[in-house]
Amino acid sequence: MGSLLGLVSYPFVTERFLTLSTQAVGWSVAFAVFAVGCLLIVLQLQRSTVVHEETNDAGGNEAPRPGVLTVLQWLLLTMSTSALLLAVTNELCQEVATVPFLWIVPLSLYLITFIICFDKPQWYRRRSFVAITSVLTLVVLITSSMGIDLGIVTHICAFGLFLFFFCMTCHGELVGLRPSPRHLTLFYLMVALGGALGGVFVGVLAPVWFNHYWEFNVMATVAWVVLGMIFLRDKRSFFHTGDWWYAMLLVWFLLYSAFRAVSLFYEPLVDVEWVQNKVWPAFLTLPIAWLLVWPWRGGKVMSHWFWPRFLIGLVIFLAECFMVARVRETRKSSIASDRNFYGTLGVKVFPGVENAHPPIVQLNHGRINHGLQFLDEDLRYKPVAYYAEGSGVHTAIHFHPRRQQRPGHDPQPLRIGVLGLGTGTMAAFAQPGDVIRFYEINPTVIDYCTREKPYFLYLKDCKGDTQIVPGDARLTLERELERGEPQKFDLLVMDAFSSDSVPVHLLTREAFDLYNAHLRDEHSIIAVNISNRFLDLRPLLAAQGKEAGLLPLIAPTTPRFPDRTSSVWVLLTQLGPFTDNPEVRKLCGPWKARKEVLWTDDYSNLFSVLK
Repeated sequence: MGSLLGLVSYPFVTERFLTLSTQAVGWSVAFAVFAVGCLLIVLQLQRSTVVHEETNDAGGNEAPRPGVLTVLQWLLLTMSTSALLLAVTNELCQEVATVPFLWIVPLSLYLITFIICFDKPQWYRRRSFVAITSVLTLVVLITSSMGIDLGIVTHICAFGLFLFFFCMTCHGELVGLRPSPRHLTLFYLMVALGGALGGVFVGVLAPVWFNHYWEFNVMATVAWVVLGMIFLRDKRSFFHTGDWWYAMLLVWFLLYSAFRAVSLFYEPLVDVEWVQNKVWPAFLTLPIAWLLVWPWRGGKVMSHWFWPRFLIGLVIFLAECFMVARVRETRKSSIASDRNFYGTLGVKVFPGVENAHPPIVQLNHGRINHGLQFLDEDLRYKPVAYYAEGSGVHTAIHFHPRRQQRPGHDPQPLRIGVLGLGTGTMAAFAQPGDVIRFYEINPTVIDYCTREKPYFLYLKDCKGDTQIVPGDARLTLERELERGEPQKFDLLVMDAFSSDSVPVHLLTREAFDLYNAHLRDEHSIIAVNISNRFLDLRPLLAAQGKEAGLLPLIAPTTPRFPDRTSSVWVLLTQLGPFTDNPEVRKLCGPWKARKEVLWTDDYSNLFSVLK
């Protein structure tokens, strides 16, 4: 309960109302109180006399020490749930959608199962929870394999229910294996160690072993193997006594599979909408399976131990099939796939479609499109997606005062800084004499654009001079300023967002002071891509512009297939030739926020910019 309270209170209360410095002081004081409290407890225990007969259970010193296999079961159960928690979190927050605070859902469900199971063992009913978990395992594997086409809410529900029931099953079995009080220290040590090992697998080993987020499928298989071993060791389990419920579930699965197969290949049913729906046939076949098995429930055939073993074995087999299919699909659909600390990256090639679009090479961050380039020789130089003609960044470059021909002044080259390399699309805007300096933290992205045979050719075909600086953009800019090397950018472009996540440290008041110090003059522009499904960053950028003495211009763009995607850019600059240009006014205009949101290095709050 304490862990859950701490988890929920931080983003909803602490972070919203306290600065980081206040949080640091408060935490330090609380930790000191905790340390003193622990010391007082130790001193009190040292002065007291402990009578072993009073603290032991009814068996006294005769309580047997748990065997090696029992200790291993404690370890494997907690390792499985810990790894599944992190794998589900990665699946939801990296693969499906980077929704703010979504990580709270799986972690809360995980902690709630601990609270329920350790409160009263009676809350866990093996028969019901194992049956429901086996069904939800197949549901979540199908949901995961279908990707984001099913929608975010469907994924959250499927993964949330699966994680809750699986953790309830594992933690319920864990409570059933709890030893006598004399050996509880070893028990809780193994529980903690198992949780740590699950974290090590997902956080340390999986990024080294896998080049994609495959650990969810791996753990969905392994965790069922662990449960199967536990049921096999327990002579009271349905693996030995049998249970007609599992015969009914098996019949239901076979009926549903047969129904789906017929509906896919029997022509009169192919176009029937409710038949093709995956949910309604499941509800239809369940009562039929129950009616078929109910009359025989008391017989030896339906109550045989074979059915539970076969059903669990089938779930393990299907989970393994989904795992293999996902690995093969990832490798087949991508010409490159890599994973590191910053997530998974993949490069896919889509063939051209006549009268629709030419061949495309696309960069994916998880399952989110992170940039693309046409492969057609005549179109590969063209900026597309967020950078296409009519976008905010295109406006900033095309109508920049240094680009304009004026009486007595020829167009001058631009010096452009870009926070985030992506596919290198910004290089398509360069003219001879221009310098484009990219700051990129992910080495894999740099490799994709600069290797001997790059997947994206924008940098290779660039007419100007391109420079790539690896590392965190803000830290690098700070070091350059400390060395007395202001970059004197005419345009500074911020497109460092990975899918819908927000790099808070790049959007604070101190960060914008740093950007201002790297601009050339009053004609310089800061262009920020704030395209986001969940956050409205306009009030934040308006406030940062006001603090920096810059006027925010909002430049929304409607999609135009196939080269332009919907985008919203904010252009920050001083009043002058750019803001007075009538062509610029047609494409973007000033925006006054109804509320002021200002982030600093000491305070930020995502709630203030939630849509």
